[in-house]
Parts: sequence; C-alpha cells; structure tokens
Amino acid sequence: MDKKQKLKIIGYGVFILLVLNLVLFAMQMITQIMFWIVIVVGAWFVYYGLPKLKKKL
Repeated sequence: MDKKQKLKIIGYGVFILLVLNLVLFAMQMITQIMFWIVIVVGAWFVYYGLPKLKKKL
C-alpha cells in the first residue's frame, strides 16, 4: 500500500465519520454538543493532521 492509498483511506474514513455524525444528529441520537465536537475535531484533523501525515508518509 503506497502513500496515496493510505491518505485516501484516511480521508474516506473521516468523511464517513462526519456523514455518520450528521445522520445520527438528524435522527436525534446524539446531542448538539456532541455533533459540534465531532465537526470541530474532524476539521482540526483535516487542517492540521493530514498535512503532517502527508509529510511523515
């Protein structure tokens, strides 16, 4: 598995997590606070975490 594939899998994983978060919030299975925490953590990871991973890999 090369660098591009690993980053692609991580990206799809974060995307699936955020979509699942949205669905659970729409079904009122999670609270508004939990929804925003997941959104902020996901955004932080994409903005800061992925570039560091890209350099490291």
